[in-house]
Amino acid sequence: MAVSSITYNFDSILSTTLMNYRNKLYDNIFNACPFFYWLHASGRKKVEDGGERIVIPLEYGRNTTIKAMSSGYDVIDVTPQDTITAAYYNWKEIAGSISISNKELVQNSGRHKVLDLLQTKTRGAEMSMTEAIEAMTMGKITGDQSANDFLGISEFIQKTPSGSDSVGGINQSTYAWWRNQTDSTARATWASLLAGMASMYNSCSKGGASGKRSYPDMIITDQNAYESYESACRDKTRIINEDIADLGFGGLKYRGSTLMWDEYMPDIYTDTTSVTSSTVDTYSYTKHNMYFINSDFIDFVVAKGQDLITGPFIQPENQKAKTSIIYIMGEVCCSNRRKQGALMNITATLAA
Repeated sequence: MAVSSITYNFDSILSTTLMNYRNKLYDNIFNACPFFYWLHASGRKKVEDGGERIVIPLEYGRNTTIKAMSSGYDVIDVTPQDTITAAYYNWKEIAGSISISNKELVQNSGRHKVLDLLQTKTRGAEMSMTEAIEAMTMGKITGDQSANDFLGISEFIQKTPSGSDSVGGINQSTYAWWRNQTDSTARATWASLLAGMASMYNSCSKGGASGKRSYPDMIITDQNAYESYESACRDKTRIINEDIADLGFGGLKYRGSTLMWDEYMPDIYTDTTSVTSSTVDTYSYTKHNMYFINSDFIDFVVAKGQDLITGPFIQPENQKAKTSIIYIMGEVCCSNRRKQGALMNITATLAA
């Protein structure tokens, strides 16, 4: 018996309604967002209730009046000391919309409803927002950032931290204490990679931390460099951060750090095009790099009540449709750059 062919237009209605569909929507487009997850985990997200800007006080100098006394009548230096300054970060706003027509609502109802279309659209908007923030904060090299984007990690961990650039309102070329660690020595073997990681870890651990963690707790890289480190440790004892491993982001431990890989990790050594959601699948690395991050000094600050909120659905006078705004207001901030570092120039195929 001949069967007539049927052509379906798989729009959002037909993909969530009718037919014999499984009651789960399978994600085939969104990328993993480990850096976004990390920003939200373990108290790294800070909520502030307003302010014209985000102000972070910084200690940058030593009190030079401290000295040993030779007698009980020594004159003590009472020169006023100026050892405190502040970094300033502007609030940023990221927004999108969710729209649904009355016709879609009616079609996606009753016994033919398999998935809630409105819920599905909302989930898709939230995932799109998360992915956009991941691309801004992780994938964009400093020069490619829009003034309206959230600041990326490459703003705080730069290839040339002595260059003329103001970060948080402080010029890094003027103030050496406001520079991240860097190492661009070519790494072509497992041994040189491990040596470079040890050196960078130690460099980022130098100096006091005012009661905070003094060493990096996260190393983030791309898939190739992560697998290179995994191969270098193949015959050695390895410890896994199970929470991270279960999310599929890696999870190997290096000393006090968790090693993760991110699809949006850029090649800051060669300053290639930034990684975006539209280029992540075809992004080509010339060299591979690792960010060494001390999370005690990297905060994701959000305004109170403005953290990925979905507003009410409002219907205009001239449409049988409703639209809601999804919105976040915040910024990624750094309070100590010398505790952050970049290990660069890692060869794609390392020799054993």
